[in-house]
Amino acid sequence: MSITLLIGVLQGTMIAILLLRSAGNRLANLYLALLILAFAALITPYVIGFAGFYDRWPWLSFAPFSLTMAFGPLLWLYTRALIGISPARARRHFVPVGVQFLSQALVFPLPLATKNWWDATAHAPYISPLFEIATIVSIAVYGALAYRHYRAYARWLGDARADAADFDPRWIRNFLIAMLVVTIAWLGFVIADWIDPTRDYFDHFWLYVTFSVLVIALGVEGWRHAQVRFPQQQLPDAMPAPPADRDWQAMAQAWVVEIDRAQHWRDPDVTLASLAKALGTNTVYLSRAFNLGLGENFNAVINRRRVAAVQRTLADPVETRDMLTIALETGFGSKASFNRAFVDFTGQTPSAWRRKS
Repeated sequence: MSITLLIGVLQGTMIAILLLRSAGNRLANLYLALLILAFAALITPYVIGFAGFYDRWPWLSFAPFSLTMAFGPLLWLYTRALIGISPARARRHFVPVGVQFLSQALVFPLPLATKNWWDATAHAPYISPLFEIATIVSIAVYGALAYRHYRAYARWLGDARADAADFDPRWIRNFLIAMLVVTIAWLGFVIADWIDPTRDYFDHFWLYVTFSVLVIALGVEGWRHAQVRFPQQQLPDAMPAPPADRDWQAMAQAWVVEIDRAQHWRDPDVTLASLAKALGTNTVYLSRAFNLGLGENFNAVINRRRVAAVQRTLADPVETRDMLTIALETGFGSKASFNRAFVDFTGQTPSAWRRKS
């Protein structure tokens, strides 16, 4: 048990060091590294306990390893920093974890008899359960905020970027969902401990193995994207909201005719802002026309035309070039964005479609 958790702690610590040394996305990588180290710190007492060190050196009790109140804020701050939103007054979100740290650090140097008395009279019956519940509430609240930021960013990417697939941090969404499941399980462990006070840390082994796997997975994804410069979410044009009585369908159709005529979709760097400028309008009107008039966002309008162009090229019996070359020629910026768009609009992979055609 000790070795299993130690492997997780060492792997997490190594990933955290790599993130701290990464030159790109420094603030986001810092928050993620601190989150991983906080989880590693939480698991460390169990590594020590399963190895029997607490039995040999009981004065190790109350070592300030439990920093669970940092989980929620760090996850939220990482999500915000990654997508270019600089949080104001971030330090105030760490006040609860500071209190949690002091609740252990102030007791740690006391004599063992005093620590045992404190644990029996105050810490075990009141303080520890309070921090456990507060941690679960904190993770739920900050996790919901992080998910809201992710969803807003994903929508903005679809409305403003044709290469949204290259910058969608879906691993954050997946981690948040997994973290929700694990937090519910964690709550179950807390309730079980209240019902049966004879349970000890051996009963928590698989919960902390799950924590190790979850955080290492997040760290690996964060490291893979540590150098990626994510587009910063832009606010809409500063102008009054467009009138509701506009014929958005007619406007969208007129702009689509011009888009097809000039083949704006072939530009790999086309964005909602650059297209609006080329069409002589603004991003608010253009986005509204696409969404209300066509029922599609900017990403779908552009990539649908790119996919159709690829299909036309592949249908030519004399065409022998590889699909990626053709995709890049039609405006796609990467293989990932091409494959995802092709599946979205045809229901099958490019290779499967080519075999059938």
